[in-house]
Amino acid sequence: MADRYNSKVIEHLVRPRNVGELERPSGTGESGDAACGDVARFAVEICANRVGEVRYKVYGCAACIAAGSALSELVRERHLLDAARVSKDDLEAELGGPLPEGKEHALTLVLDALHKALEDYWNREAGTMLVDGYGRADANE
Repeated sequence: MADRYNSKVIEHLVRPRNVGELERPSGTGESGDAACGDVARFAVEICANRVGEVRYKVYGCAACIAAGSALSELVRERHLLDAARVSKDDLEAELGGPLPEGKEHALTLVLDALHKALEDYWNREAGTMLVDGYGRADANE
């Protein structure tokens, strides 16, 4: 029985949430290796320090697809820092318990892709703040 997916994992696999792309994401991140077969990509839209919209695409095993769906629901509408703090334990709980042996990599894969999307947003935002800050300083001279 330990090698089977529980009903929450199957629900996310059969009816995945938030699959797709965002037209104008605030940040994107990808994790995995096409050579091994599992790749996850997350796109986030950030507004007022909250994750508004989140979309994901996963190419890989059932556990990765279900984990991407569960993670997208878990972080949607959360404060940016709360979304960044979501752990493997949080995601595992959202999926109704541990994944079958050998499938735990799915949690790391999707969390890594999400963290890269948030990092991409922070890097873009910091760059914008630096440029805007210099622009304002130039205007005062």
